[in-house]
This record gives sequence, C-alpha cells and structure tokens, in this order.
Amino acid sequence: MIGRFMQRVRRALPAIALAGLAVAAVAAPPAPPARAATDTMAAADHAAKALRDADQFALISGRGSAHACQAGFESLRHAALQGKASDQLLFGALYLHGRDCGSFHLARDDDKAVLYLEHAAIQGRLLAMPALAELEVRRGHALEANVWALAYLHYAVPAQQDTGYPASLLHRTLGMLSKTQNKQVLADANAFILRYNAGIEAGLYRQMLTSARKPTACRLRPVDAHHRVHLPQPFSQIRIRPMQRALVLYLVAFGRDGRVHKLAPVFAVPQWRDARRLRTISGYRRVQPAPACGQALRWALLPVELDNHHYRISGRTGHS
Repeated sequence: MIGRFMQRVRRALPAIALAGLAVAAVAAPPAPPARAATDTMAAADHAAKALRDADQFALISGRGSAHACQAGFESLRHAALQGKASDQLLFGALYLHGRDCGSFHLARDDDKAVLYLEHAAIQGRLLAMPALAELEVRRGHALEANVWALAYLHYAVPAQQDTGYPASLLHRTLGMLSKTQNKQVLADANAFILRYNAGIEAGLYRQMLTSARKPTACRLRPVDAHHRVHLPQPFSQIRIRPMQRALVLYLVAFGRDGRVHKLAPVFAVPQWRDARRLRTISGYRRVQPAPACGQALRWALLPVELDNHHYRISGRTGHS
C-alpha cells in the first residue's frame, strides 16, 4: 500500500510544480523597465554632482559651512588625484593662495601648489602656466619663473608683441635674471617644451574637440583657442610697456536665464586684490539662456585680463 501511495505522489509532483510556477508567474509584479532604472540612476548621479559642485564652490569662494568646505576639499582632491587636469588646476590654485571657510582653514602651500599646477599645465591647461610663473616670482626662482612665462607665451599668445598681461609677466620675470641666467633661460625653456610638448598638445587637442562639439542648451561651449608662436630671440624683439595688468580666473555658475548666479575667484595674479577689482565686470557675463535645461546651474571657468584699466574676457581659457 505504501508503495502504491509513493507512486501516486511521484506522478503528481510534476503537475504540482507546474501549478506552482504558474501561480508565481501570475503573482509576481512586472519587472521595472530598463529606462526607468536608467532615469533613476541618472537622477541620483545628477543630484550627487550638484552637491559636489555646491561643496566645491563653498570651498573656493570661502562662503559656506566648515562641513561643506571639508566635503568640497575631499571631492576636489579625489578628482585631482584621478588625473583630471581641470580639477588639478583648481586644487593647485587653492594652495596658491590658501582658503578660509568658516572653521575650515587651508594654509598656503607653495610646494603643493606647484605639484598640482604642474600636472595641469603639462596636460594642456595653459592657465596653470602664469600661475606657476607668478608663484616662482614670489619664491625668487628666476629661471623657473621665466620658463613658465615663456611657455605661456609660446602656447597662448598670438604674436610676439605687447600682449597685455603675458607681456607684463615676461617683463617682470626677465628682470629677475642675471647675465648668466639670461643666456641659459632660452635653452631651459626650449628643453621644457621639447620634453612636454606632446602631452600639452594632446591636452589642447582634447579641448579643441570639446569646443568643436555642437553646443546644446544645457552645455556651454568651451573657449580654448590657442595660437602658437616661436620663442623670441633676442628678447628685445618683444615690445613691452609696463602697465597695470592682471589675470584673474573665476569659477562661474550660469543659471537657466543665462546670467551669472554665482562667482568666485580661483586665482588672481599678480595680486589677489585684482579679483575684487574685476568681480563686478565678470558678473555681467552672459551666455545662452536654457529655460528647458534640467540643470539648475552650468559651471565654467572664466579668465579675465586687466590691461591698463581696460579688461577683456580672455581667449586663453579652459572650461570645467
């Protein structure tokens, strides 16, 4: 009897299993569409990026809580260590001047500034070059200051003549050289360009490709048009008039209306007070409105040159 019972159970098991699967199939909720999952992930990424942007702006501007500034410092440091040139430029500039943000204090550190700004410069972020030249002027390193000033002139200035701030920078750095150094500096500058030219050109090419991309309402078009010139020899071929000149790099957030909503100086050379002088002018900058853009703020790096009480939005730039 027990044997016949087990046979009936074995015959019934497949039917019971199939019935169970059918019930499970009916009761199981439909799987969420892949697009919905992608949209959720995109929204989360967007929210995280907006928070990082806000924390980093609090750090750079010095206006924010100590917690926000600490978070901005950590996220910017992480990105710089990952090798992103634009973040290395920002992170090095923090050490160039130092920052105070609530109870968060970042002391000026020339060695760390050089470390990150150099990595940015040899990846084609040309605005790191004048920052490095001014830093070496501050430290009294004549040869290093001139190498960076000449490299900036080589990659970013369209003609060997009076060209505003770059010419003023070179005028000051050349004045630091001794007769022996004056003979050595051109060889050092050309050796630097020979060694790092491939990386700098590759970085500029990537920036050019970004600039060539068709702009959308939500994406600013980066401006990064650089011209090449040969290093001058002798230096007397450059016409320089000592005037009041400066270069200030701002981190700017444009709103959907195309107006500047947030503005903070990243660095100002040769003096930090020039950032205050040009702040109002920079706040008048406008870009294409983007009322349908999902991004509340669009971030960019905006360099402004002061040339004997006249200003211009520089073409020698790189956008974040």
